[in-house]
Amino acid sequence: MIYEWRILKGLFHPNQSFYKLAKAEVIEGWRLRIFLLLLASAVIFSLSGWVGIGSHVLSPTLLGESPIEYESVKGLFVIGRFLFGLVYGGMILTLPALCFWLFSEDLYSKFVVIQSFILPILLLEQVSFIILAIGFDLPWYSSPLSLGVIGQYLFTYKYAIFLLGSISIFKVWVMVLQYRGIRTMTSLKRIPLFLIVLGVHLVSWCLSSAMAVINFVILL
Repeated sequence: MIYEWRILKGLFHPNQSFYKLAKAEVIEGWRLRIFLLLLASAVIFSLSGWVGIGSHVLSPTLLGESPIEYESVKGLFVIGRFLFGLVYGGMILTLPALCFWLFSEDLYSKFVVIQSFILPILLLEQVSFIILAIGFDLPWYSSPLSLGVIGQYLFTYKYAIFLLGSISIFKVWVMVLQYRGIRTMTSLKRIPLFLIVLGVHLVSWCLSSAMAVINFVILL
């Protein structure tokens, strides 16, 4: 059976798409779709860099610089965000797929397909961060679609705030899709599968929160 890779169908009709994917022997159209996903990730992250998201780590070094030097550094920062977007997209497509594939005898490429339905959701979250920054001058961890706002009332410790800010409606959507897809591909029971999916996300949230806390200027 040939599976035709359609990302929108996987997002809005996941059960049907996952069922066909589980039965498939050949997957078509994967090269173009992976390229477009990585390009979209790079563009969105470069746009977030252009509006200033993440540039706080550079601000102390730019004080007193001339406008030309400032624009040069900003341009390099945007290019860096573009490259980071490529790396981010590649990691989202491959690393969780590798974790889930370890519990299955099926093709690794099928888990990459599942992750291709996940990446657009996470990129949509990045777009919401851009809207918050431009329209409301709010950082990502203050998104009303996450637990970050509650975290700022409960804690003063940055790591705890960033950790709760990483837990959002988008992440819940991602976990539900992953659960459905992996359950179709494997014979794992419900509770072990839920713990695996949750564990992968907990590691991701903890690492991203730690990276947000670190002041990279000190390390340079």
